[in-house]
Amino acid sequence: MVCMPVAFCVFWWDSPLSAWNPGSVFAGSRVLACNVLLSIAFIASYRSMFALRAKPRAQGAPAVQQLLLAARLLFGAWMLVNGANHFFFSLWPMPTGQNPLAVELMGAFVHSHLLDGAMLIELVTGALILAGFFVPAALCVVMPVSTCALYWSVLDHQPLSLLFGLAAFALNGLLMLAHLEYYQGALQRTALTLGESGRSMIWDTLFVHPRGRTSRGQFTAALIPLAFVVWSYAKSGPNMYAPWDLLVLVYPAVVLHARRLHDMGRTGWLLLAPAVLTVVAMAIWAHRLSLGAQLDSAVPLAALLVFVGFALWGCIGKGQAEVNSFGPPVAA
Repeated sequence: MVCMPVAFCVFWWDSPLSAWNPGSVFAGSRVLACNVLLSIAFIASYRSMFALRAKPRAQGAPAVQQLLLAARLLFGAWMLVNGANHFFFSLWPMPTGQNPLAVELMGAFVHSHLLDGAMLIELVTGALILAGFFVPAALCVVMPVSTCALYWSVLDHQPLSLLFGLAAFALNGLLMLAHLEYYQGALQRTALTLGESGRSMIWDTLFVHPRGRTSRGQFTAALIPLAFVVWSYAKSGPNMYAPWDLLVLVYPAVVLHARRLHDMGRTGWLLLAPAVLTVVAMAIWAHRLSLGAQLDSAVPLAALLVFVGFALWGCIGKGQAEVNSFGPPVAA
């Protein structure tokens, strides 16, 4: 959820701001679509944020409850009026800034129409907060706008701008803290997606924690999406991002294969050589390392073949039915 504003900006940069270049649109859409898909997959973790009439937890005297109510009404009205002024009334001009860097940043927001998006968020979330509907979700959605407003006011070096920026950010943060219980699901350390149940077939056990065992069926099911992601990055060619994207996937790939080796009674240290080969291959692909013309071609091919060999071994190898030094057997 925290990444969603970034994913949208990436899409906006790669699509309308790049004159809808097909390659850029595909790249930006992929980032946004993945973020949306993951948000849907983890919806159970933050469903409580969409409570229709959420009540903040107000510890202490009724005066605290009245203070929170006043803060909600003030912040909601502020966001609603500011958004409505931008689209409908123009009773006061949008601040352009005094500091050159602030002026440049505001100009970029205006000409890219990202400011229109921010004002639309203020308009909608302000109305929801003021009316008291879906308040936790509305506060979460508008927080990136409050953060950007504060950052811009810091760049502007103007006391009044800074005061307004701090006030909006503080009110937004205070109200979110008052509704903290509605965010606890999204803040839990580990969460299950819509397709996960139990403790055996989840991201942490398959791709994060190297200890333990993974059955052949679980390994094969997890290997398919991992291989698809590797292929999608590899086919994009030696651009500035692809090698580093693939390098990030080395750890989950090693963990997945190590747990499968454990199930077969083998040590995960067998993966040290292919892991090192892969890191060297990515460095060569990113033009950070050169071992000579022949080795620059041979090392990436060797890394690919070795990992494919381990993947095939994991798919056809038989796991041990009894308890071994890596733990008890797991169901297929």
